[in-house]
Amino acid sequence: MKEKIIIIGAGISGLSLAIFLKKAGIDCAVYENYPYKRIEGSSFRINKSGVHVIKELGIEEHIKMSSHSADRMRLLTTDNTEIASINLMQDSTFSRRSIYMQRSDLVEILMRQAKSSGVEVHYNKKLTRFSEDASSVTAYFEDGQQEMGSLLVGADGLHSTVRNQMFPDHLLRYAKSWALYGIASFQDIDSKHVQNLMNGDELFYFSENANFLFSKSHPTDELNLSWQASGYQERKIPKEKFELRNLDELKSDLVKRYGEHGALSEIIKKSFNIIPKQIYCVDPIPSWSKGRAVVIGDSAHTINPNTGYGSSVALEDAMYLAKMLQKHHYTDALYYLEADRKDRINAIQNSLEIFDVSKGFDFSNGFDIGLFSGSTIDPNYKIHWEN
Repeated sequence: MKEKIIIIGAGISGLSLAIFLKKAGIDCAVYENYPYKRIEGSSFRINKSGVHVIKELGIEEHIKMSSHSADRMRLLTTDNTEIASINLMQDSTFSRRSIYMQRSDLVEILMRQAKSSGVEVHYNKKLTRFSEDASSVTAYFEDGQQEMGSLLVGADGLHSTVRNQMFPDHLLRYAKSWALYGIASFQDIDSKHVQNLMNGDELFYFSENANFLFSKSHPTDELNLSWQASGYQERKIPKEKFELRNLDELKSDLVKRYGEHGALSEIIKKSFNIIPKQIYCVDPIPSWSKGRAVVIGDSAHTINPNTGYGSSVALEDAMYLAKMLQKHHYTDALYYLEADRKDRINAIQNSLEIFDVSKGFDFSNGFDIGLFSGSTIDPNYKIHWEN
């Protein structure tokens, strides 16, 4: 059988893996459950380890033209009192900086790069199950199609069908946190704090049990003021009070809860879209691989978005798996993927025990910069394609 890797999921990790596999001379194809649809509002930070992967993918210049990299972070209370201004210690070289961008922009750039690399990406392909024998694995899709390959990679996210078949007892559990993702236009906002965003700052508003991060997310697009919020919530919020609220209701709820005045309120009121999500995770699975199936990104270890590392880890996983498959038999490649990356994943996940931004901060007792210290995450972590 001709060696071919079947990738389930056309998100960040799936498309990145496919590009790297083509770079390594390994045949692959990507299968995605849904048709692609651009969603305005979902944005995230990519840390410098992830930006380095972007450089290795060959899309650095495209990302540079579709993202923003701040130099300072201003910490404020929700009543607009500035507590601190933190130098983010960004490097002058783009590939060694952290950036902020919209998820759809990254996915679309990856889609174009995958296409130019000769990657087949099939949409409306819902995986129902897979089977394997001594020499191959077969993916079965809802429309009756079957695909045979040498390896099946689940890059299908939090609700991974691949992971669910590998370890059916590991179900999603509520992570005691909610999140909101919003987008607005700088042209609509008059606040002086927003001018700081235009000049290279990020704004981080804290209250007790909640936070809001505002950043520029694109150099030129009209909708380029992106924000995300998270809050701690012991009991899951009923859908009718959160996910099923319309845009005006969400805005009204947030303004009433976090203040009627200032930049925070103004940006919320003038947001074009707000996406509500409750955060779920999966307890650590026994192994990231089983036979000829392996999971990466959120399918494998569901990085909590409050760590700020989800997108970077997805990029890292994709690059490292492709690198190992280029060098080793697939059984060794899958072993090294987990053995070499698990400590980093654990360090990122454990960072929430040191400081979970979803719990906010009560500045009435003063501000201690030490609350950001103590993490064992390696700030200089980097994967090199060539040794």
